[in-house]
Parts: sequence; structure tokens; C-alpha cells
Amino acid sequence: MRFDISKTEQNEPATSRGRLQDPSHAAASVFRPVTLGDKSLVDAYSFRFGENSCQHSFASMYGHFGKYGDAVLEKDGWLFVCREHLNTDSEKVYLCPMGDPEDEEGFRKALLFLLADAASSGKKAAFHTVTAAAKSRMEKALPGVFSFSEVRDYYEYIYSGKDLATLPGSRLALRRRQCRLFDRRFGRRTSVEEIHPDTLDEVLDFQRRWMTERTSGKESPGLLEEDTAIRRELEAFDALGLSGILLRIDGNIAGYAFGVPLSEDCFDILCEKADRSVPYIYMALKRDFPRRNDARFRYYNWEEDVGDPGLRTMKLRYRPGILLEKFRAEEVR
Repeated sequence: MRFDISKTEQNEPATSRGRLQDPSHAAASVFRPVTLGDKSLVDAYSFRFGENSCQHSFASMYGHFGKYGDAVLEKDGWLFVCREHLNTDSEKVYLCPMGDPEDEEGFRKALLFLLADAASSGKKAAFHTVTAAAKSRMEKALPGVFSFSEVRDYYEYIYSGKDLATLPGSRLALRRRQCRLFDRRFGRRTSVEEIHPDTLDEVLDFQRRWMTERTSGKESPGLLEEDTAIRRELEAFDALGLSGILLRIDGNIAGYAFGVPLSEDCFDILCEKADRSVPYIYMALKRDFPRRNDARFRYYNWEEDVGDPGLRTMKLRYRPGILLEKFRAEEVR
């Protein structure tokens, strides 16, 4: 089913357009919660149209289902994602639709479809983690329909894989020295290996111990949600197409990291955990992961800092090549 939007409707005020007058455009379509069976569908769109954003990663959608409740719908060459657990009494929350970046009319109709979908529930539409490019496209497609607000906490940090592996130049001299100190102290006692199915139980056991140490006697909803996502992802490691490394000291896991490709040239680091009592181990993990991948990926996405001052400082000190801006868009009525 395609929209039939007349030129007259295009020139009418947003509050009286056909998209709101006739929500039946959306009523016949149903979003379905993501399952492992949706991986190939989501990847087909996100690899081509996801702008290397971690929010478009199927593994992240699946892992963080408890938080976001992502539900998907494919229609007319576009992929729609509704974050059902973020819906409110007045808003229905979506990701920006993914499809052909050259198809401006198709994009306009995709936005109208979501506006009608929200209206069919008596709500207005809101879009989370909108990139700067998507913001410009939305403004052009439907002028005056959305208001936008910058969300600095959800900027994504994207780095050169080569720079992470080699830590070149004066700007990364401190990180280079820290890795050398780690190597001098632990070099002969360490080994780096890929995560395999037969080591997943070890990783899960390490994650349990890591959580116990971090949350001992303290309530931390954010860490608990993250732990749930990590476990969900590890338990579906092969099905999600994940890959990762273990850093061992004296044969025991001292740290691990894993992730998934976002595109042919960008890799999303979903998780990095290490024994905080080991000096500079996180620096070694960040260096060794791209080294282990043999420069297969040009970029590595370290995701957001979610407003944590320590994370923001650390990520900025690694000098991201791309700081992917993010916005929230709200339908204006």
C-alpha cells in the first residue's frame, strides 16, 4: 500500500494533512517485536542506510530489548523501528526510517506513514537518536512538522581502527605509554585469543564476577540493564554474528571485548569489561581488538557516553575521528 498525497495536501498546515485525517494508512500494518529471525532483514537496511550508528545495530536491538522493546516493520522498501518500551501516553517513539537516501519522495511518505501510525493511537510521533544528516532530510521532507533538540549524551564516538591499533603521534602519546607499561608488567604473562563457543561460559562467569564487584551493596539500574543485554547477546553469540577477544593473564580472563559489524567498514564495540585492579588493562583491550581484526575495519564505534563524565573524558582523549551528532525530533501540532 502506498500513500496518495496530493499537492494540495502537501501545502496544507501539518495539523490538517491527510496523514492525520486518515490514520487507516497505518492501521493495517503491525510492528512486531524483534527476534533472532529478523537479523538478516535489519542488517540488509542498517548496513546500507544506518550511517554506522550503533542504534541501528540488530545485535543492540536484540540485546537491549528489555529497555527499548524494538519492533520492526518493512514496507515499500523502508524499514521502520518502533521503540515500544519508550512510548508514553502522548508519544509513540521511532527511529528514523531506513531506506534509499536518494529516494526523497519515498522518505517523505515513510515519515507520513509513521505520523499516521502514531495518530492511529491518538499520539504524536517522536524520533530518537536522529543523526544530523537525517535531521536535515526530515526538515526538507516535511518543513515545519518537527521540532528538534540536540542530545549530547547520545553522540557516538567513531575512531580510526588504524589509530586504535598503533596509537600514533603526540595526541595519543599518553595511551601509547600506558600500553607499554602494561606490556612491560604483564607482557609475558598475557595472551590474547578470540572468543569461541567453548569459552563463552568463562566469559559469562567473568561477567558475573565483574557485576558483583561493581554493584556490591549498591543498586544500579543502568548496570543491571547493561548486564542483561550482555548476557542476552553472549547467549546468542553465533546467531548474532558477534566476534570478540579474551585478554588472559596467567591463563585467567582479565578482560574481554566483543561487538558486531555495522557496515563493511565499521565495527560496533558492544562491550568491554576488565579487571579494574589491573593497571592499564582497558587501554590494552582497546588497542588489541583492532589489532586482532587485522585492520579489517576502517572504523570502530565506541557508542555513546550517556552523560557519564568519566566516559566522556576518556572517549574524547582517544580523539574520535567522527563525533556522530544526535537529535530528538518531536511532531509539532
